[in-house]
Amino acid sequence: MDGTAPSRVTPLFDTLYSSPLSSAVTVIALSIILPLSRSGNGRQAILLLSLLLYVRYMVWRGLYTLSTTDIASTVASWVVYLAEVYGLLQFLFFSYQAWAPTDRRSPPVRRFPTVDILVTVVNEPLYILKRTLVGCVEQDYPRDKFVVYVLDDGHRDEVKMLAESLGCTYLRRYDRPRHAKAGNLNHALGLSSGELVAVFDVDHVPVKTFLRETVGFFEDEQVAFVQTAQHFYNPDIFQRNLSVERLIKNEQELFFRTLQAGRDRHNSAFFAGSGGLFRRRHLEEIHGFQTDTITEDIHTSLLLHAKGYKSCYLNKPLSAGLMPETFEGYIRQRTRWAIGSFQLFFKDNPLIKPGLTIPQRIHYLGSIYYFLHGFPRIICLVAPLLTLLLDVAPVHAEALTFAHLFGAYYAASVIALKPISGGTRNAFWSEIYEVAMYFALSWVAIKTFLAPFKQRLFAVTPKGQKIDQHRLWRTALVMPHLLVLGLLIVSTAKGFREWLTSTVTPGLEVSLYWACANLFLISIAILAARDRPQRRNALRLRQRFPVELQTESTVVNGTTFDLTEQGVAVELSAPVPPAPDVVLVTLFPPSGKDITLHGRITRQDRKSDRCVEVGIQYLDVDDETVRALIIGAFSLPNSWATAEAWSPGVLHSLYSLLTAFRQISPQTQPRRRRAPRVALQKDCRLLWQGQEMFGTTQDVSYTGLSIRLPIPLTLSHNCGTVLIENIVLKVAAISATRQGKETIVRFRVEAIEHGEEHWRELHWSLWRLCS
Repeated sequence: MDGTAPSRVTPLFDTLYSSPLSSAVTVIALSIILPLSRSGNGRQAILLLSLLLYVRYMVWRGLYTLSTTDIASTVASWVVYLAEVYGLLQFLFFSYQAWAPTDRRSPPVRRFPTVDILVTVVNEPLYILKRTLVGCVEQDYPRDKFVVYVLDDGHRDEVKMLAESLGCTYLRRYDRPRHAKAGNLNHALGLSSGELVAVFDVDHVPVKTFLRETVGFFEDEQVAFVQTAQHFYNPDIFQRNLSVERLIKNEQELFFRTLQAGRDRHNSAFFAGSGGLFRRRHLEEIHGFQTDTITEDIHTSLLLHAKGYKSCYLNKPLSAGLMPETFEGYIRQRTRWAIGSFQLFFKDNPLIKPGLTIPQRIHYLGSIYYFLHGFPRIICLVAPLLTLLLDVAPVHAEALTFAHLFGAYYAASVIALKPISGGTRNAFWSEIYEVAMYFALSWVAIKTFLAPFKQRLFAVTPKGQKIDQHRLWRTALVMPHLLVLGLLIVSTAKGFREWLTSTVTPGLEVSLYWACANLFLISIAILAARDRPQRRNALRLRQRFPVELQTESTVVNGTTFDLTEQGVAVELSAPVPPAPDVVLVTLFPPSGKDITLHGRITRQDRKSDRCVEVGIQYLDVDDETVRALIIGAFSLPNSWATAEAWSPGVLHSLYSLLTAFRQISPQTQPRRRRAPRVALQKDCRLLWQGQEMFGTTQDVSYTGLSIRLPIPLTLSHNCGTVLIENIVLKVAAISATRQGKETIVRFRVEAIEHGEEHWRELHWSLWRLCS
């Protein structure tokens, strides 16, 4: 091919890449991967075949597609190729971690060692801290065997009062900026004495069986720490900002449910900052939590492993926490992880650290290597611009050959992701996650490698934030994405024009496809950076258990949809009369105590013909009831065991990508009613402004109705009377919409002057009829 060096290509490779043989390899590999993926079996076979197709593509890229026409093309070709080599190595690290995940079960507890539970807090909202402390003090463990410590680096008196009211020990230190979270934990280690030490972030609420399900591992004297899977009960920024919470998995599930379990196979799972339990004397051997890097969790784990101690990973979510609510918070968290990982490379390089096994070295190196993806991602993102704007082609290849070899490996990786990840990661979305943070990670990588230990700031990830309105993109975080987006739009337009005019240059078609794919990815990443409003201080928790609503005249049974300490949403088969609007609510949490309290109906939204969602605000909730609500919502033993059990397929994941573009147009707030309307066409009379008019009802509810009048009508008077059979309603007009010679008028019912029981019975009959 023009611009390459065919003399270096051996006849063997010419034969391997001949069309019939290459096509046969593709067909055989995919025909094995696809049924194995559907059955959920053959993890190692799927990984090996996917790797085979990946290596085949990379060998072809190196032998047949590198340009040698001039210096610029040669340099561009090799830079882009090396960026793709990074991707191959990353796939190797991923395959090694995902090769054979463990599936541990909690061992029986034969004795009850003393435990110190440490909860770190700085300036987070008190309601978040209260949830965590309630989960800690309600442990199903002998009460004289554990102590809950509140480690307050914010020095707030209200935190002290809360801790003492719940029976916790309050600690504060006076050199609080020193060593951040690690320093706070080490200060508490010096003032406590438990045999075991549990660590929770302020937002991570443990279930009540956390200690019972983890302390049994310490029967083995070589076990230094146990890490548990984490669950996040709020959507991540991609789910929330793109309105795809019901369509894609949480971004962290792949790590906690697959990769950590894979590392556990080689005694390499590491402490994840929260939800871990340590043996004190092993911690003391390494002088406590490590302070030389800003990621004390992975650094502490590495030193314990280097001492020859064991770790155990229990792949069961025994605590639930919060993801960052804003794009800025997400980037802050990820850059801190990246800086700490790079610092670990310089401080205790896993390649040369004495005491580590070879598998442990590979796993820890893979954790560091991952955060270098910013550079190759930038290169691959701008690579097609070289051809389309500068006529420098980094890839010289026929479009069909490229589509075949690249497409085969990419299709295999997409199909394989579901069984390999255990359904914890949507196909295609890993690309979005990396594109969103590639500039930020590249910048911190440069700074950290130039001065590894000048990056000392431990930036606390904000939690419990309230966002009143759509936040525009932060210039510093998104401007590089917007710049690349603009260049991709210009270059793609130019490329299509050249392609349509048949002025095809080497590599044009490949670069045009590449640019379109990048344009798609970066557009979604930019949309994810625009924070949607979050007006609730206390995020609603999705939990489902039975509930009973009791009014003066009826009892209605339903199921909770979401709840918090302030209110609940309930799914019912029929609406609740809003008068009186105060109802008696009884919640029936599984394996928990029934909770009874009063509430006010705030809305009733019709979800379907057979379902109405009722929003209820609690009234006069005392501290004991709040505590019971927290236990019922967060702390029951299997609260998160079956969370998000669905497993997305390839088509489902592709649909979720396309759905993300809905955020280009503003989202309208759904209209919320205290009583949902039901369609009804019935003759009626309207007494209005001293006139009598005849019309037809369109829909009715307990509190309002719409009427179609056959004449134009201008609302110059607000109140009137509607007569439907023997029902007399006093109404106030809300709006009037002209439709040709007719008018649709929406009314609010001010009073039922006659036939109140008939009016309610009419609505109930209509509802049952529709259902």
